[in-house]
Amino acid sequence: MGQPALTVRLSAMFAFSSMILGAQGMLLSGHMGALGFSGQQISYVSASWAVAALFSPLVAGWLADRFWPSQRFAGWCYLLCVPLLVWAWMQHEFAPLWLAMALFCLIFLPTRSLANVIALHHLGDFRRFGQVRVWGTIGWVAVSWGLSLYLELRGGGEGHLGDGLLLAAVLSGVAGVYAFTLPHTPPGSGSSSGTSLTAAFSLLRQRGFAVLVITAFASALAGPFLFNFSFLFLIDPDRLGLSPGTANMLLSLAQVAEVFTMLMLTGTLRRLGLRWTIFGGLLAQALRLGCFAMAHSLWVMVIAQCLQGVAFTFFAIGCTVAVDRLSPPQMRASAQGLLVVINSGMGALVGHFTAGRCYDYFALPGGGHDWGTFFLLPGVFTLGAACFFGWAFRGGGEEV
Repeated sequence: MGQPALTVRLSAMFAFSSMILGAQGMLLSGHMGALGFSGQQISYVSASWAVAALFSPLVAGWLADRFWPSQRFAGWCYLLCVPLLVWAWMQHEFAPLWLAMALFCLIFLPTRSLANVIALHHLGDFRRFGQVRVWGTIGWVAVSWGLSLYLELRGGGEGHLGDGLLLAAVLSGVAGVYAFTLPHTPPGSGSSSGTSLTAAFSLLRQRGFAVLVITAFASALAGPFLFNFSFLFLIDPDRLGLSPGTANMLLSLAQVAEVFTMLMLTGTLRRLGLRWTIFGGLLAQALRLGCFAMAHSLWVMVIAQCLQGVAFTFFAIGCTVAVDRLSPPQMRASAQGLLVVINSGMGALVGHFTAGRCYDYFALPGGGHDWGTFFLLPGVFTLGAACFFGWAFRGGGEEV
């Protein structure tokens, strides 16, 4: 397969994956708020991602490294997600919705790291990773804008915020069929001694890898404050008071910014190296939280969403590239899975519970919330994590 055709195939793979994620996730907190869920209940459902990430990607990475081709493994995961998303769409009570989402997260999450493994295996030059990964961001923007238009056509969409789950089910079915047509990505090492699952933890003895996962853990603590509650913040009449469709459109500006920063990633890696690229992503996340803490105007939120593009591309994608460089070929799927466990699992789990409790704690007696303090606390913490990373990160992945 020629390079242009390969680039198109891998780009579509990332587009489908992010479209599923965006369709089910962008409106979910608003949907749960409309159902009357408390802040802790919203965080418990969102924490399903973190619980699944504690072991699902690591086990999946071990299986992909030793037994199953990555593209087939991903295809079956997508197809199994279809009935779970339909089931979640049908629920109106906390317990069954949480169970449906927990099972969905458990099965869907390995596809994220498997997509990275497939792309990096076939691209050869990791600097080209951003050129295909950017289509995941474009897919997210497309589905987000489509849902925003759908909600506006529905008169604001207050009673249809859960319909994104049904759209995600359809997209997951399409992605599952498509995954079986992807280029063959064989297991990393079916004859190595020991297991990649155990060996992935041994990478923590490397200074660069250890600093990377510690910082990823710290960054993940702040993520749920934004992911779970930014939609509720935007529609709060005491703040911006946007309609659900407009709020969703505003949040999607982060992905629009990601398109441009993703295209800048290759040049940024060459000029700054991994260390300062990742540092820049962390700094942007801290500044974004500061914008939310101070926001009383639409333009401040536009700036905040643009900063998310820098934060995600330079930090999250930078970490993916760093893990690939710091890991031997036979355990790269497991190493990517370990990063997901630390970042999206352990760190996010603590972050979800903390954010939910803070949301309820900062509720005001007369209604509304003390949003300034709510967002300022994780912003200061993230700034500290950025300073730690800039000072401590060294090793083979420092420069590109």
